[in-house]
Amino acid sequence: MFMADIAGVRVLYTGDYSREEDCHLCAAEIPQFSLYFNSEKMEKTIRRLAEKSLEVGESVSGLLVKKAFTCQIMALDDLHVFSQLSTENISQRITIAYNGAFGVLKHRLKQIFESVESLPDEESEGPAFRVHERLTVKYESEKHISLHWRSDPISDMVLTLLSSASSSSSSSLPVTADHWLLNDVLDKRPSPPVDEVGELNVVVAVKIALACLCVNPKSRPTMQQIDRALSMQGPPLSKPFSMITLGELLGHGGKTS
Repeated sequence: MFMADIAGVRVLYTGDYSREEDCHLCAAEIPQFSLYFNSEKMEKTIRRLAEKSLEVGESVSGLLVKKAFTCQIMALDDLHVFSQLSTENISQRITIAYNGAFGVLKHRLKQIFESVESLPDEESEGPAFRVHERLTVKYESEKHISLHWRSDPISDMVLTLLSSASSSSSSSLPVTADHWLLNDVLDKRPSPPVDEVGELNVVVAVKIALACLCVNPKSRPTMQQIDRALSMQGPPLSKPFSMITLGELLGHGGKTS
């Protein structure tokens, strides 16, 4: 440490002072190396879904949860155990006008849905039936029926069909749902298709939706089959969109595409 006084300005130097030349070190050489990453991802079933051993090709129905680099498939009821999320069911009830025979209504729904079961009078306090164990239809009067359901795609579809039936007189409705026009049961809130491509996309989507409503899970299409059906461009419709019936989409009638 030393003091330098230059023109009345003092500067104090501190530290080691050496007259030897500085030694400069060369940069370290880093050897070349390669990193390999496994592109395959593995999903593991946990808790309730892991209690049963699965066979090759067997489908699993659950909720896929991705956390960091792991993917887990769990039952919906187990979501609150492995995360801070929770699920709730919203029960809904609506009364709609219907002046047709209650038994005929049940018969028509059986043409579309595999599970339509009558309820005992002790449980429903009157004539009633349940569709897919989700939506309950009750007889209220000669001109009204009530619907009780929890929000899910199947219940919403049944509600759309019954709303369409209530807007028409019972004498003008066909005997079976096979003759119901697709255009009459579609939700009127979205804009209708304006070209042939849009009409074909609606037909394909409804076909897939009806196939996914099968009670037997093994009869439902797999995600791979759904992806293939949505990605492939099918042939044009063989008849006008306004004349396509549900029976044709269910495979009970002629070809639509």
